[in-house]
Amino acid sequence: MTKRSQQEKWNHIYKNKGLDGDTPSNLPQPCSLLSQYHYLLPTHGSAIDIACGTGGNAIFLANRGLSTQAIDISDVAIEQLNDRNVPGLTANCQDVEKHPILTSTANSTNATPISQGKFDVIVVSCYLHRDLCHAMIEALAPGGLLFYQTFHQQKQSSNGPSNPKFLLKNNELLDLFDALDTLIFHQLSNQGDLSQGNRDLSSLIAQKPN
Repeated sequence: MTKRSQQEKWNHIYKNKGLDGDTPSNLPQPCSLLSQYHYLLPTHGSAIDIACGTGGNAIFLANRGLSTQAIDISDVAIEQLNDRNVPGLTANCQDVEKHPILTSTANSTNATPISQGKFDVIVVSCYLHRDLCHAMIEALAPGGLLFYQTFHQQKQSSNGPSNPKFLLKNNELLDLFDALDTLIFHQLSNQGDLSQGNRDLSSLIAQKPN
């Protein structure tokens, strides 16, 4: 799928959502990992929500006092997010895989020092592009936190993508971010009572060493 067709796909998903006013009942919600472990967030600093969609994570971060950027390939989603006028939040339509903030010096002929040590918090939910993981590590400031949550190959429902390219292998998040210190990791599939717990998502909170 070309980048243009990807944008059209996501624009189609978001275009009919609209805005009904910023009330707690209709604001986009953060991913469960971020809302559950919100107490680990710093009280100030910079954050980025990568592949932000409707911006639930970004809004949550900005409302907690972090200077927050949000990027997504869908200009429809970004327009909706900017229309909310959330203080401390800047949203831009970008091809995430080519965003200069995430251009790693390890895979680029042009060094981009601005990408190194820039963010105190990086959040990714329901998105996977393995080639960006090293750049995310570089983009974290020393002591910075990564919140990463997306679908894995042992998921128990039809939610999320079906293409294995966009599904994590068993414990893969630990390998992709082994340069960081793991704080929290969980991944459930078919163990025990399947009516309990989130069985579709692999979740990681990790910290960059000082």
